[in-house]
Amino acid sequence: MWLTETVTAVSIVGILPLPVEVILLLLPVIGIGLNGTSSVLYGSVPDVVEPSRRPRAFGIFYTGTIGSGAIAPALYGLLGDAAGVPVALAAAAATALLTLPIALALRPALAAAKS
Repeated sequence: MWLTETVTAVSIVGILPLPVEVILLLLPVIGIGLNGTSSVLYGSVPDVVEPSRRPRAFGIFYTGTIGSGAIAPALYGLLGDAAGVPVALAAAAATALLTLPIALALRPALAAAKS
């Protein structure tokens, strides 16, 4: 997760000074980073939740994922309109990096689940 989120954040910030034609070529790298993170997170739910509570945990997880995926474009769009596209992209990169402390908090739970 650290790797994929860092690649995502660095890629977002890295495209800021580039022309749109180059950005379009690099967007798949960002997509790969995002997809890698999703896969890791989906796979970690069973590791931190006991079997009897997994259906509810997956329901909450997927609801949060779909909800944030639905609202984020509108919020970043408003930010981009108000402060400019570079600011909105920098905010998206910062948001990606904010997940890293959460990963550290989950680390003990994952270690305990594997032992």
